[in-house]
Amino acid sequence: MSKLIFAAVVLLVGLGVHSALRRRRDLMPLGLGTLVPQAVLVLALGVPAVILGFSIFRIIPAGEVGVKVLFGQVDPVPLREGLNVLWNPLYDIVEMDVRVKKHTARYDAASKDLQAVHVEMVLNYRLVPDRAPEVYRSIGLGFSGVIIDPAAQEVLKANTATHIATEILLQRPLIKADVQRELTVWLAKYGIELKEAALANIRFDQAYEKAIEAKQIEEQKAEQKRYELIQAQRQAEIMAAQAKGKGDAAREEARGVAEALRLKGEAEAAYNAKVSASLTPVLIQQQYLARWDGRLPQYTLGGNAVPFIQLPAAPGEGARR
Repeated sequence: MSKLIFAAVVLLVGLGVHSALRRRRDLMPLGLGTLVPQAVLVLALGVPAVILGFSIFRIIPAGEVGVKVLFGQVDPVPLREGLNVLWNPLYDIVEMDVRVKKHTARYDAASKDLQAVHVEMVLNYRLVPDRAPEVYRSIGLGFSGVIIDPAAQEVLKANTATHIATEILLQRPLIKADVQRELTVWLAKYGIELKEAALANIRFDQAYEKAIEAKQIEEQKAEQKRYELIQAQRQAEIMAAQAKGKGDAAREEARGVAEALRLKGEAEAAYNAKVSASLTPVLIQQQYLARWDGRLPQYTLGGNAVPFIQLPAAPGEGARR
């Protein structure tokens, strides 16, 4: 609208100057009396024409929509990105960004056991293009601070209040999913599309964090003790198994030695039995003569004595005797 007013002023001033120059062209040097009024007329008509042309043809940049406003009244149909033709050049165009934006803020809440929770939340959102005129009319260009922050604060408080402090860190994915789902419904009522919600950082009061840290240290120590006890038990079981294995091996070895001795004794007894059964007086005498070296034993009974050796009788000789 301001551009059209400026164009009208330029047109009226230009026509006035042109008319005044034409009336006084006799006072101008030769040749300028006609040229100067014509140049003023061209400017008086050209500048408003250019302004009017830019008012009719509007180019909306990529990633944005145009909201048409006429004397404070918002048109419900937005202008899309690219070239748009407005048959009413009196419209003022307000450009609104519909690309995905990042909103980061720190919110305070409380757990079910009344512990203070401080959450840094990151939200990726975008303005719904078709609802841009509605958002501009009802909220304005600063809709992120007016709608998003109160909604995120309220939804976060409602979800952390259902968990005790020690569960909040463990249930972080569940809380994040609940917050994102509820916040999506909340913002959709105001023409804002939530793309993603992330709980970037969750903190508690300093005293409570120190208590949690001390508890974790004690739990780690207890876990280490349990691990050492399990390792000692396993080592004792290994040593017991090794001792049992050695004992079993020793028993088996002793049993094998005893069995070997028994078999050896049985074999020797059987051999001796067979040898004893095969020995006769004649065989014994023959064995003795085979081993005799021909020398007679010496006796000190007061004289030499000839040993008596019983020679085996020839066959039939015994009968003749």
